[in-house]
Amino acid sequence: MATHTVEETLTLAAQAFREQDFAHAVSLLTPAVAAHPGHADLRIALAYSLSRAGQLAASAVHFDAALALRPDDPSLMRDAAQVNLKVGRLAPALQASEAAFQHGHDIALFGQIVDILIKLRRADEALSRVDRLTVQAPHMAALHFIRGVVLGALGRRDEERRAYEDALARNPRHVDAHTNLGVLARDGHRYDEALRHFKTALSIDPAHAGARNNRAQTNLLIGQFQHGWHDYEWRWQDGGQTRPYPGSPWLGKGKLKGQAVLVHAEQGLGDTLQFSRYVPALREQAGQVIFQVQAPLLRLLRDNFPGITVIANDMPPPAFDRHVPLLSLPLALSSIRATPWPLARTLQADPDAARQWEERLSQRFGPRHARPRIGLAWSGNPTHPDDHNRSIPFADIALLLQASCDFVCIQKDIRDDEREHVEAASRRNLYLPTAALQDFSDTAALVANLDLVVSVDTSTAHLAGSLGVPTRLLLPAMPDWRWQLGRDDTDWYPAMTLLRRPADAAWQAVLEGLLAQLNAMAKAGPAA
Repeated sequence: MATHTVEETLTLAAQAFREQDFAHAVSLLTPAVAAHPGHADLRIALAYSLSRAGQLAASAVHFDAALALRPDDPSLMRDAAQVNLKVGRLAPALQASEAAFQHGHDIALFGQIVDILIKLRRADEALSRVDRLTVQAPHMAALHFIRGVVLGALGRRDEERRAYEDALARNPRHVDAHTNLGVLARDGHRYDEALRHFKTALSIDPAHAGARNNRAQTNLLIGQFQHGWHDYEWRWQDGGQTRPYPGSPWLGKGKLKGQAVLVHAEQGLGDTLQFSRYVPALREQAGQVIFQVQAPLLRLLRDNFPGITVIANDMPPPAFDRHVPLLSLPLALSSIRATPWPLARTLQADPDAARQWEERLSQRFGPRHARPRIGLAWSGNPTHPDDHNRSIPFADIALLLQASCDFVCIQKDIRDDEREHVEAASRRNLYLPTAALQDFSDTAALVANLDLVVSVDTSTAHLAGSLGVPTRLLLPAMPDWRWQLGRDDTDWYPAMTLLRRPADAAWQAVLEGLLAQLNAMAKAGPAA
């Protein structure tokens, strides 16, 4: 193999970068950095190439190393902060943001620092910093806006609203303040007011991604799907999502006949389960359909999608002609039907694995129909921005264990601060098989043996709904847009019942009502 000097490697990598062949740039730079770990230009080039190649975790590590070699480069600091943020490395992101802020006191950077502090659960510290700076610059609208963001994170909604109004008093064209007032109105179930705020924001800046994306979610929430799916494409400009493949996605325009189309998962595991129903429709239009999913879903979806090439997203896809993000399929296929597509076919668990779980459950609880078997999932991803609303403390959900039923924990991860209480319950009527749940195929085989699933809004609920297992979904007062409002059923899953927590109320009443249902189910028998 030919060897190149550092300068030749940098020139070749720059050419590959310009041609958007980021994988080739990475292959050139990786051995060069290994041979010259202290060379700042090589390290920086590799960090950017890895980022553009979608290898963000590796990119963040090299950005950190590059900053150590070139500690006075503000642009490098900013980009290092952004990549670290995208992969959830909050401490390095905060350090890089703080360093960049010292080089220019950019108010946008200060807002980023505040956002990171909020994510680190240091909102009180963030508020103190904002207040100190606001004293120095009381007429700066952006500071009042940032103060509103922090107050929102602290749950102080009235003060949050007044802070955004203070920002608008100083700058009536502050688009973010209009947008966040719209979000507050939506969360307060004042939907016409919310849409008016988004309309005002977009009259000032028609390309404001936050206003577009929030208007999309509001329209989807209230059932205006045609409008909602169109605006929802702005999610790629709003926040941390980036398209993993270059070129414009296929959004329903143009024929796919004879072409290979790649559908790539985005967002969470539950989103992939929910929207996978749209993928088979492409078989009639394309020569080949490739479905790239998160690795924990690979076995389950590969076994359930015959005629479709299902691959994991940690492997490069085969050659393809067009690509489409999974959650863009409702728009791309909206000419067929804009409202949510029904679940044409439930997912099927692996029959051999399901029989093995039946044996385990019978050993743990006794014969299949002795008592109802209830699956429980009370918490989801702790890093989800709405986790404090979506998840329920185990101390609260434990009320259900009073029912004359057998309970099975069907969430894989138990939070450290709850583990002692969960393990204590497992010595009574809660089975804790988490170590045996390696992927969603395992969990599907377990859930297929249950009479009912009780879950918060997490991927486990989507799995149960996709399997057609009766499910009680516990929702906060302001749910995610997909669950809409004012109904206890959902078009997405016919076997699912929605249980909504009232605004400004605890879960107690909802859980007491569910406990009564479980006791009635136990009295009637598991088939009820």
